[in-house]
Amino acid sequence: MRKLQRAAALIIGLLIAVLVLGCDNSSTDKPKDPEPQKPKITLNYEPVKLEQGKELSLAKINNTDKIVITKTFHRTGAMTKIGDTIYIRNANTGTILEAKLEDDNLKITNAEFVKDVPEESFLSNDGKELIYTDAKRKVNAVASDGTSKPFYEKNVRGMVGVPGKDEAVSFYNAQAIVRYAVADGKVSQEIGTVIPKERDKLLTTPDGLACDGQNVYLFGSTLDGKMSVGAVAAYSLDGTQAYILGRKDDPDRKPGFLASAFDVAVTDDYLFVFDGNIRKINIFNKKDGSFVDRISADKLFDGQNDVQMMPYGGNQVLAIVKESSSKAKEAGSGDKVFMLKL
Repeated sequence: MRKLQRAAALIIGLLIAVLVLGCDNSSTDKPKDPEPQKPKITLNYEPVKLEQGKELSLAKINNTDKIVITKTFHRTGAMTKIGDTIYIRNANTGTILEAKLEDDNLKITNAEFVKDVPEESFLSNDGKELIYTDAKRKVNAVASDGTSKPFYEKNVRGMVGVPGKDEAVSFYNAQAIVRYAVADGKVSQEIGTVIPKERDKLLTTPDGLACDGQNVYLFGSTLDGKMSVGAVAAYSLDGTQAYILGRKDDPDRKPGFLASAFDVAVTDDYLFVFDGNIRKINIFNKKDGSFVDRISADKLFDGQNDVQMMPYGGNQVLAIVKESSSKAKEAGSGDKVFMLKL
């Protein structure tokens, strides 16, 4: 009898121990600390009426570290963005720096991410790494830790990654716009021609190239007779021409005419084109190339000399504007910085 009582007591004790251990799961089921959230960017937008009645939102951003994007006059390819990190070619130091937006401040996070960068270097990315042209017009890739390696070893004006694909597209004077596959962090093989060498003479010497994953946008300026004109050509990645912007044969320079195309920012729905010769920002519908509206860059940016643009997500465009005031230059206040939103 006593043996049975002892056995029962032992079994009850074991059950209690199992229950206690089962309930004590503080070490395994302890709530995890919430992951740190990225700081939200809060900008104070003000409405700006464009020439044709469309309304644009404009926010001024503090250039906290006095970044100067160009000393002389350079048209495009000075900025690119991966995630929330902005890469900017800094003319004052001859470097590519890393920066981020914190509220309404543009702040440098790494002043010398890449050293010894020529002012005419064309910056882009392949979705993973920064790519840029060096003094010999070769393309290098730079990982997030600053490690640099060759990306494409032939001479080009510039190269842009194709969003969402392991591909890149190159452009060069009087040469075809070519599409390449990317493997192991560098160009591996040619896929095909996107824009042929034998194209509109206006785009024989292009200023720049952009790509949104569906189309490429080649842009440039030249003299058409005695008149300075600009154009933007949109082609699908398989080489089909979608449209050409600029109305170069329009002697009256009606809305949609481009005297030049110094820089282009491609957003979700629009093309923002900086016409540096007549100092206007033109906006076109990305889907069909139809004209949307325009505004004087002098009015929009309170006086300017050069505008560099970069899509920032959605229909936002980050613009860095070379300071035109001699007093501001002497004071070393850096370039003006704005965010546009349509």
